[in-house]
Amino acid sequence: MLRWLILFVNIFLCGVAFGQNEKSLKSLRLEADQFYADEQFNLAIQYYRELTDQNITNPDVEYRLAECYRKVFQYTQAEAYYFKVHHHAAKTYPLSLYYYALMLKFNGNFDESIASFDEFINIYNQDKTLQEFVEQAIIDKAGSEIAKTESASDKMFVTLIPLTFNTPYNDYAPAVRDSVSIVITSGKVSSNRASIDERFGEAFTDNYYYEKTSQGWQDRTKQLFTVTNSRFNDGSGCFNRKGDKYYYTVCGQDGPQCKIYLTVFQRGKWSEPVALNNNINFNSTEAKHPTVYGNDTLVFASNRPGGHGGFDIWMSINSGNDNWGPAINFGRSVNTKLNEVSPTLTAYNNVLFFASDGHPGHGGLDVFMAKRMSTSDTVLYNLDLPFNSNRDDAFVSFDNRALYWSSNRIQGVGGFDIYSVKIPSVIAFISRISLKKRDARRMVNLQARTGANADQLTLNASRLEEKVDYDALSYEKKKIVQQIIDARVSNVQTTADQFGISVQEFQQLQAVAEKRYRESARGADQSDYLVKVQAPAPTANDLVVNGYLQDSLSGKRMAALKIVLTDKLGEIVKTTITNDEGKFRFTDVSSKQELFVRLEKGSSLLGRVPVVRDVEITQVKVIEEIRLENIYFDFDHYSIRPEASRVLDELAQQLINNPHAQVEIFAYADDRGSTEYNLKLTQKRGESVVGYLKNKGVDETGIAIIAKGKSATLSSSSVELRRQFDRRVELYVNGMPVMPELVKTFIAKKKMSWDQLAQHTGIPKTELKILNGVTESEINAFQPVRIPTRAKEISEVLLLKDF
Repeated sequence: MLRWLILFVNIFLCGVAFGQNEKSLKSLRLEADQFYADEQFNLAIQYYRELTDQNITNPDVEYRLAECYRKVFQYTQAEAYYFKVHHHAAKTYPLSLYYYALMLKFNGNFDESIASFDEFINIYNQDKTLQEFVEQAIIDKAGSEIAKTESASDKMFVTLIPLTFNTPYNDYAPAVRDSVSIVITSGKVSSNRASIDERFGEAFTDNYYYEKTSQGWQDRTKQLFTVTNSRFNDGSGCFNRKGDKYYYTVCGQDGPQCKIYLTVFQRGKWSEPVALNNNINFNSTEAKHPTVYGNDTLVFASNRPGGHGGFDIWMSINSGNDNWGPAINFGRSVNTKLNEVSPTLTAYNNVLFFASDGHPGHGGLDVFMAKRMSTSDTVLYNLDLPFNSNRDDAFVSFDNRALYWSSNRIQGVGGFDIYSVKIPSVIAFISRISLKKRDARRMVNLQARTGANADQLTLNASRLEEKVDYDALSYEKKKIVQQIIDARVSNVQTTADQFGISVQEFQQLQAVAEKRYRESARGADQSDYLVKVQAPAPTANDLVVNGYLQDSLSGKRMAALKIVLTDKLGEIVKTTITNDEGKFRFTDVSSKQELFVRLEKGSSLLGRVPVVRDVEITQVKVIEEIRLENIYFDFDHYSIRPEASRVLDELAQQLINNPHAQVEIFAYADDRGSTEYNLKLTQKRGESVVGYLKNKGVDETGIAIIAKGKSATLSSSSVELRRQFDRRVELYVNGMPVMPELVKTFIAKKKMSWDQLAQHTGIPKTELKILNGVTESEINAFQPVRIPTRAKEISEVLLLKDF
């Protein structure tokens, strides 16, 4: 009897122990999932590891553990767990194979990476739900092939110099003030920064100011730079050329987003930082990684609407006192469907450095150089080894004799570290990179936006800001968000239990779903375009688009507003202005591409809601457009010259006599000044022509502007002659009968008198002076001159013909 009692007690105690252990594991899992949902990945790893240490095979736990390791840049551990998940539950977690291939790439196993990407592409090529990842895998595979080739060629032509202020934590974003002063961003745990960001297990980031002395780099943050640091994530900035302004990123201070702030060095100290205006810090979007060189142009990374992918490179022009204008996207030459971040400007305004995970590269983020050529084309160069590695590389900064950048390559001290190389000069380095093969841009056109890779590749100033963003969600969570939206449309309630997630995680995903639902509803009711241009029937003919802009609230016509015609990617094709009756018109519109009529960004509406009424899209036979005389401008001016006014007087009369015609104004500038400045200058030159024609009685609907910026110049032995030719507006007219060409505009190659020109051309001096609207006795070198086509001789020695 006693034996049975002992046996019963032992069985009971074992059952209690088993029950307590099962309860403990369940509690551990709940806590781990909560930390994961809160993006506290460092803590989540500890709890998920306790679960895996129990020798319990749970693919969901292993997948989340792999995700955590990937998001804190511990790629070796992530590789191991993605492999385990793929081995045990490939069908349940199809992305485990993709991320396993990606981790192989990041860990330098290029052959295995290529094979695994091929396997993923072959298996899921027809799966519509995974197309964006298949396309991303194609890009990443191309990058593995590049990295394999480059690593075999051993192109280490410089010696790396890891800087002494690197720590076991993340140190990145070097910002050079001068040859002896530098600011970096760091998450190091120090006495003044003891609070821990549990997403990465280190401190919230701060700006650290270092000065170089005979003893090496000395930390001078407390004495000089504490004003730039808060209890939030601060860092990732740059100085202007003078070194008296520091633009930098702050995440979490005024809402969850990252914003760009400015502090100014005045009377021996740095001022209290202030956020830049809404053109930079656009509502509910991210703005980060600012770069300036002079004081007129700010370039930064942002995920605002109107971009091409996750984070794009944008620029803004300063109208004075840091009053920044509307942001302009760098376009498809630089930006991709993925992420472009950490731009850097130099003294050479046709060169931009940036980091991207959207162009094929060695690892995650690679550093690229974009160079605008004299033809206005942009060419990309991958910096290759040693500047790029199989991990992440970003944040380039220069002084006169050194280049600095950030990398989390395996050889580093901590997570991200600051590296440096000696260079002869910035221009010498640019020239060296320019010798590489051209066009390192992505080889594949993505069909869908791919943002899921952003959370491990995009180097944020704060390392994942405090928010739940759709693009940073895993594939599984995105599916849940879409199911919540579908249920919302059908008026069906959803709960956390339906998806097997915690209540807090469900509430976060529900907020994301609600935001996306509202945005899609707004897009359906009030699209960002006013009219989609579509031919009424299939045709090879060109189109004419007419319409009226009207305030939907008051019913009044809206005059003097700029209307732009764009392609489906938002690139501006033409610009016009509504007339006094609110009417606009575009002629010579291609029927072969999808085009949209939009209101110019930044237009002042003052509470009005514009809509387009009475739209007419008609076909016209394709006829050759008429090119008129060029008109020319003085250097850095947009006022109309005397001879140009005569050209415009004649044009105005022709347009008034042919009200259905439209003149297209192509405005250019020479090569002096920055690209951004010249784009503004050419816009003003076009607007000067518009204003002149309007004053002469021409309807605004008969005018369209195409600002071209710097010109693709014609060859000439004289630089100044070429520059004068570049300072021009070309005039093309659609819908008007061909007129006999009676006069042409030339450029004088040397100084001469009107008597000499009259003798040379056989045209009376009085007629020449009236035709050019001048009273002076001499013609200056490089002066535009109008000459009748009946002239007996026009020597190329004296004159340059306009076209």
